Amino acid sequence: MSNIHDDLIKAFNNQEESAIPLSVWHHFTPNEHVQADDNQYFIDADITNEPKFVESVGSDFVKLMNDGFFTYNLNDVENPNNIDSLKNITEIDEDNIWLTSQSKILREQVKSLDSDTIKFSNVFSAVTLFKWILIADQPDVDVEIANEKFADLYEKNPNVVIHALEVITKDIKKQIKVGQDAGVDGIFFSTQEIQDDRIDKEFFDKVQKRLDDELIEYINKNFDIGILHICGFAGAQNHLEWFVDYDLPVFNWATKFDGYSLSEGKKLFKNKVVLGGLGNTENDVLVTGNKEEIQSEIDKLLDETGTTGVIIGADCTVPRDTPDEHIRWAAEAAHTYNQRKGS
Repeated sequence: MSNIHDDLIKAFNNQEESAIPLSVWHHFTPNEHVQADDNQYFIDADITNEPKFVESVGSDFVKLMNDGFFTYNLNDVENPNNIDSLKNITEIDEDNIWLTSQSKILREQVKSLDSDTIKFSNVFSAVTLFKWILIADQPDVDVEIANEKFADLYEKNPNVVIHALEVITKDIKKQIKVGQDAGVDGIFFSTQEIQDDRIDKEFFDKVQKRLDDELIEYINKNFDIGILHICGFAGAQNHLEWFVDYDLPVFNWATKFDGYSLSEGKKLFKNKVVLGGLGNTENDVLVTGNKEEIQSEIDKLLDETGTTGVIIGADCTVPRDTPDEHIRWAAEAAHTYNQRKGS
């Protein structure tokens, strides 16, 4: 673990930092969308690779990876793509394999890391979780198809879809509780608009935001720290201004796709703590750059955004083959920024 724990606490509290924290992460399996259930490969991959990665890159904080648990089987629903089947949805029990497997993974991950390391467990909004459930039987397809399937179902019967989302929200609360019981320090809450023109701002305001707010309220009730990740996975674009009033202290978004730089987002989100700034594709500097180029990018971000309530990270999960050395270079640049600038 790096030695800037105090500055990380300052950052989370939106205070001036002496050394700027940095954290990025990547998946540990070839396809995180495969539904694991009790598949030992995914459980072992999540448990064994997390401490190795953290030690190698010196993470300033950790978003614990849960590859294989992005989706689950809806209770009493034979086919989630069938509107009549979807009507039967009920909450999962606390001994559901989706929860018990994640409990095992999180407990082992937490135990394997330094006790001072601030750890977040990953949860998705009901809208995101549900749309990925719709392609769970074909995890290798383009995730854009999930958005189309969601919109198709919503057009057929909005009330059934909304009810399903409400039930899924209750299941996600159980998932959050699993993280709390495992000893995580906060929640990394990932949400995203449905990427289909048939799903508009009215849906966002009346359905998605209402359910997201319900989960955020639950997170804030049980944790001191929460990170809002407005997900730009696979080039998804979000209307960032729709998320301004989300009540989490730290905001992370796709600076390369959503039209707001880290400094512009700091203003848009009413001076909340901001996390990010680095692109997360194979063509971005964290993957392709040399040490000088990576340091230059970090310096540019901090020159523009300042060093109060700022954490350097990426738009989303970075490519699996991102060299650990590049991540260490980026962290070194962030940690030494003030010293090198004479601040």
